[in-house]
Amino acid sequence: MSKTEYLRLSTIALVIGLTVLVAVPGPASAQLSLLGGGTTSSTGTSATAVAVTVLGSTTMLASTGNLANATDALGAELDSASGDMGSAAVLHATAIGSGDSVASEASLGDLVLSIAGTQITATSAYATALADSTAGTSGWSSVDGLAVNGTSLVSTGEANQTINLGAITLVLNEVTQTASGITVNALHITSLDGTVDVVVASATAGQ
Repeated sequence: MSKTEYLRLSTIALVIGLTVLVAVPGPASAQLSLLGGGTTSSTGTSATAVAVTVLGSTTMLASTGNLANATDALGAELDSASGDMGSAAVLHATAIGSGDSVASEASLGDLVLSIAGTQITATSAYATALADSTAGTSGWSSVDGLAVNGTSLVSTGEANQTINLGAITLVLNEVTQTASGITVNALHITSLDGTVDVVVASATAGQ
């Protein structure tokens, strides 16, 4: 799939999500009482393709930052990114508000990471989060082609699927809900010694 097609489909999915949110709340749903209409600030709505924290210092790639209000729209993208820990392609993040609803999404492809002697690869990762003033919150994610040291790993589809791999821990479809919103991370990787924390495809929606 070309970059243009990928980004177009992502944008269409986000718009559709906003349109049907009230009628069809997604999985991991909860009521959100603090997002009160078009005048409510939605500073908790944002998306980031990759966030890498090493020894307390964080680098964010293709990150929207927070929406200024519930009718704001932000986007960020990178053709590719690489560093000491790995690389990724077609990094994309979007956050958008439509008055009573806010949504965010993040995605990337061709992920290659090397953390604590472990190689993690994935063909793509995607996460989305939605919040509505009356319908509440929902969110979901996917990681395709995930492998660790060349061995395939399959997501169960459940929230917060945790896989311990000795020196590192993987959490797939990590969902965190609070009274003010929801955060969905497609993949969250932490080292046992606490020095490395990597979040892949993160979307947050709420106040």
